[in-house]
Amino acid sequence: MDEKEKIRQYLLLFDRLNMQAGKFTKILLIFLIAALIFFQAALHIRPLRPFISPVDRLDGIPVKERNVKDWQD
Repeated sequence: MDEKEKIRQYLLLFDRLNMQAGKFTKILLIFLIAALIFFQAALHIRPLRPFISPVDRLDGIPVKERNVKDWQD
């Protein structure tokens, strides 16, 4: 193999890697957006909230600290 053939082979491999990485990134992005939409929609269903978000379980518990006064302002 001469030098030009090696360069051409390297460029073909690099192009193939870019195409595969682009497909993987696109699929991952679509999956993450779909998961975000799904979980945001699931948070609107009241019985599912405790399973998705621990914050909903802690809602309504007041903090009683003597040294913390700025949270009441």
